[in-house]
Amino acid sequence: MKKIGLLDVKNALKDPRFRETLPENLTPELVKYLNNPGCGSCGIKLFRKILRDCRKQLGDYFPGRELYKEEEEMEKLAENHWSVINCRIDELEDKLRDLPPGRKQIAMARYEDQVTIVVNEIDIIY
Repeated sequence: MKKIGLLDVKNALKDPRFRETLPENLTPELVKYLNNPGCGSCGIKLFRKILRDCRKQLGDYFPGRELYKEEEEMEKLAENHWSVINCRIDELEDKLRDLPPGRKQIAMARYEDQVTIVVNEIDIIY
């Protein structure tokens, strides 16, 4: 069964019928988000709050779909997938292109023409 994620919440907020079911205490944040829907930090905080506090409304709006449990999401986000790349600076581009698609955190150190890169592949639940 498909789970309801952050992008589903974002799409649901475009529907005035869904917005009307949300509690009054979310109104200031909702108005702020609707005035500037491109604001990433405003949106993510609001989406997470809706996922955490408005489970009944989400269940009614997305019948037949499952909600993420917050503990499950935190465990998934806490997983790290580390890899280390040691190479010459002129080989670096090819090594980075060989990495699988997705979001990553990268830390790099260089000494003369040698490079060491630590890569953490980030799992993001959307």
